[in-house]
Amino acid sequence: LIPQRVEGLLLAGRNISGTHMAHSNYRAMPICVAMGEAAGIAAALSVKEAIPVSALKAEKIQALLMK
Repeated sequence: LIPQRVEGLLLAGRNISGTHMAHSNYRAMPICVAMGEAAGIAAALSVKEAIPVSALKAEKIQALLMK
């Protein structure tokens, strides 16, 4: 969800890039919703902890998603 050369931006839904095979999987609405939820959690944690989203641990986001 984090672009390689842009800090402070998260991509979710159908606007992310990937291989043709991967694109066929993540364009489905439930997956778009899950990516949006993960991006929202990452943004909130980034603000709360005053760190860039790229410094967040994926495990922390995953734990909140599972909750």
